[in-house]
Amino acid sequence: MPAKLSRLFRLATSLIILVMTLLLSTSACAPPPTQRTQPAKRSTPATAAITPPIVIEISAATLGLPPVQDETAREYAKASVLLQRDSALHFDVTIPREAEYTFAFDMAAAPTSVGRPEGQMRVDGNFPRSDFQRVIFPIYFRNSTNTFPKDRYGNDALIHQVRDVRWTKAEVRDVNFSEPYPLRVKLTAGTHRIDFTLTEGALYLGSSYVATFAPYPDYAQYLAAHTEPDASGFLSTLEAESPSYKNDTSARPNNNRSVTVTPYDTYLMLMNTLGGDSWKNSGSTVYYTVNVPTDGMYALTFRVLQNTRSNFTVFRRITINGKVPFEEFNAVPFGYTADWADVPLGGETPYKVFLQQGANELGIEVTDSPYLPAIKTIQQALLDINTLALEIRKLTGNQRDPYKEWVISNYIPDIQERLKTIAQHLIDDKDTLLSTNQGGSSAEVLTYQMAIDNVLFLAADPDKIPIYMGRFSEGTGSAAQLLGSLLPLLQEQPLAIDKIYVHSPDSVPVTPGVPFTASAVEDVKRFVHSFEPDPYQSLSADEGELEVWVNRARQYVDLLQLMADESFTPQTGIRVKFSIMPDESKLVLANAAGIQPDVALGVSTDRPYELAIRNALYDLRTFKDFDSFIHIYSPGALLGYIINDSVYALPETQDFWVTYYRKDILDSLGIPVPHTWNEVIEILPELQRYGMNFNTALSTGTGYKNYLATAPYLFNFGAQLYSNDGFATGLQSENAIAAVKFMADSFTIYGMPLTTASFYESFRYGTVPIGISSFETYVKLMTAAPELGGLWNIDLYPATVLPDGRQLRYATGSAQTSIMFKNTDKPEEGWQFLKWWMSTETQAEFQERLMLNYGREYLWSSANLEAFSRLDIPREHKAVILEQWKWLQEPVRLPGSYMQERELSNVWNRIVFDGVNPRVAIDRSVIIINREITRKMEEFGYLKDGQRVRDYKIPTIETVTEWMKNAK
Repeated sequence: MPAKLSRLFRLATSLIILVMTLLLSTSACAPPPTQRTQPAKRSTPATAAITPPIVIEISAATLGLPPVQDETAREYAKASVLLQRDSALHFDVTIPREAEYTFAFDMAAAPTSVGRPEGQMRVDGNFPRSDFQRVIFPIYFRNSTNTFPKDRYGNDALIHQVRDVRWTKAEVRDVNFSEPYPLRVKLTAGTHRIDFTLTEGALYLGSSYVATFAPYPDYAQYLAAHTEPDASGFLSTLEAESPSYKNDTSARPNNNRSVTVTPYDTYLMLMNTLGGDSWKNSGSTVYYTVNVPTDGMYALTFRVLQNTRSNFTVFRRITINGKVPFEEFNAVPFGYTADWADVPLGGETPYKVFLQQGANELGIEVTDSPYLPAIKTIQQALLDINTLALEIRKLTGNQRDPYKEWVISNYIPDIQERLKTIAQHLIDDKDTLLSTNQGGSSAEVLTYQMAIDNVLFLAADPDKIPIYMGRFSEGTGSAAQLLGSLLPLLQEQPLAIDKIYVHSPDSVPVTPGVPFTASAVEDVKRFVHSFEPDPYQSLSADEGELEVWVNRARQYVDLLQLMADESFTPQTGIRVKFSIMPDESKLVLANAAGIQPDVALGVSTDRPYELAIRNALYDLRTFKDFDSFIHIYSPGALLGYIINDSVYALPETQDFWVTYYRKDILDSLGIPVPHTWNEVIEILPELQRYGMNFNTALSTGTGYKNYLATAPYLFNFGAQLYSNDGFATGLQSENAIAAVKFMADSFTIYGMPLTTASFYESFRYGTVPIGISSFETYVKLMTAAPELGGLWNIDLYPATVLPDGRQLRYATGSAQTSIMFKNTDKPEEGWQFLKWWMSTETQAEFQERLMLNYGREYLWSSANLEAFSRLDIPREHKAVILEQWKWLQEPVRLPGSYMQERELSNVWNRIVFDGVNPRVAIDRSVIIINREITRKMEEFGYLKDGQRVRDYKIPTIETVTEWMKNAK
């Protein structure tokens, strides 16, 4: 019989056996239509009867949009359209029978899409569930080369990731990729309208699909459908660190020093594993190409390590050629292992999967779906706790008197029942958590139990809650804090993979062990080698190299060196040696000793002036193209680095101070988001009535309040920091006195918090649901507070309304800078490097590669406005930040200005804590400040015997703006 007819005969036979098996099992033991079957390993929705699936395809040609015929579109065999952000389309679909339906799209993310494309999908004009408000489409990446590049010391570096524009059938899934199945919508028979709007990115759209929902078959059903013979004598080994492509670049290669991992080198760091703690977010997927010689049944074995979470099971979803073959592959468990272990998928009797002759695609996706019930319970418990805590604060206000008795149950009659319900739901899911982890007691289970104990303690006597809010919703150790810390632990699923074995079922591979003597010898070699100097800490450059010190961690330095070697050196012929800066506070000493570098990066914003005034830095404005280059900055960002008409530093990164607010809390209290300080004052009584408050920059940190916190008050009251000639303070002006008085009144009269130990924590737990904070808070909320997803937002810094009606909202913002030392013998090379480093293209690539390699925790807030506008963060947040940066104004520095910064803090402390009259406190400080400015002006040659011998020009925003205009 010809091979083709033979395969058709086997397929027909398999289908007949499958149908007969299903019919027999259905007639014998099918549950009533309203019940669900419970498979041994996990629950899957069951169907009432075996019915043929319905798949309705809607061609892109019927959408009424112009077709595209570019290279990407031609790779798709059918009609396609290109959707840009805010593009909308709709189609009608006729449903033949009532059932649950899923949705999918043939799509490819456009090359111009910076982040993952997102859209909104409505069915009959409504969102069937909240997840349809954010339909996320995949975006793919691949290695730009097949071999790891070497850094200058012979160690492997990460391969540059490039976009891989490929077509795929993307199912509509939940926003967190936690559900075991695509989103389902129950549709009645008849015509339904589907509306889709692209809200982020750009994508090519092919056919759309509406299909009846069908659960994956279990393994027994899968085997019954596949009667192909087992492969024999086959073994293929894939190195996990080299996937074909992936949808998340944080699933990155890593170095592991175990001698059993390949490749291995005693002295060099080789990229020899994939993942670990960097590959943990649900939905993150890597894909491998598997080539097999014949059609048949094969087995899979992974060599893995999961030693980051003791007694905790993590899960991976396995796809073969884009589909989950059977239910057991929808969430494959990997338990805790102290060392590398070979794990056959399926255990002692490995699962067999059908692979076709030639190339097959193996997908390995992080999934937290087995923990989804617990995750949802925790999320609901947090909402219930916050809601109940808010109701209690509405009753008790700010009172925390331990001797005051409350009868809360008179005002909230069902409080005990609500507490017991919260506790019972947590108890039920704790048992689920234990069973998921094979009964092991992990740190996650213990945290769960502590939260339950807190809730049960309060449920026993709810009237004690007002004095035990620390066990309920506020602070460390509260039920809310414990559950909030547990949530990301359940959502994160870290796993490292060394190798993937694809083999015939009759030959389970075993990685050979390493003899003890060989392992001991390697340990001794590495111990001896550890006494060698670290080349990354070396502070000397070779002849002809530009020496650059970087005040950042090694990850940044490695990427800088790689990018410079890839692009800057080939473009200019200038070789650059980067070193980690040992201590930026010793830059002055390094300069005095003559061992300073040519260029330094990552220098704190207060350092350049102190170095420049001592003639240690190069005047960057002497370069002819300086004025034309600085158009990429906010004009006010340069003010702290200007002495007369010279500029001694370039802003590198930039902070921002904006208003953070909890949407859920403000909405429940009916409090609007304030846009001016007058509006802030208006909402304070309502906040304080419920034991809440508004955070300011003055509330953060220690007793010393630097310019970052104090200068904006002066700017926004129209006051000048110094006199027009720069030889005296400007604090004695009426505007300055009014600014200082408001700074103090905010705390003495209006009751803003004197100290907020951590605004992030207070904001997270709702005790301070609104306030001013910086970029650091933004990164924490974006990466470490998943329970607040969609519940917070940002707005502009509150404006000060002046008597003439003007609204000023100036704030500081500079963070780190780049400088060039005056003693360099390569000024032209140094300037070329600084222009390359701060250029829009380099900054955009650096911030992209930094996040792609290390995750969103490494958000890079570039001072280059054009580069920052390309940062992959929500566009509404980006718009607020860029608008606030139009009001960026750094404090001007001059000889002795440090004394004004210190005394301004002292004035605030005297007024707030000692009750000193503002004018008296300011008059006392004016004398001290002017004395120090005079002394420093004499030291640096501006005064001699009390007489002015040189002028000191105070720069303004208008000064820098004029430079920019004249350069055009």
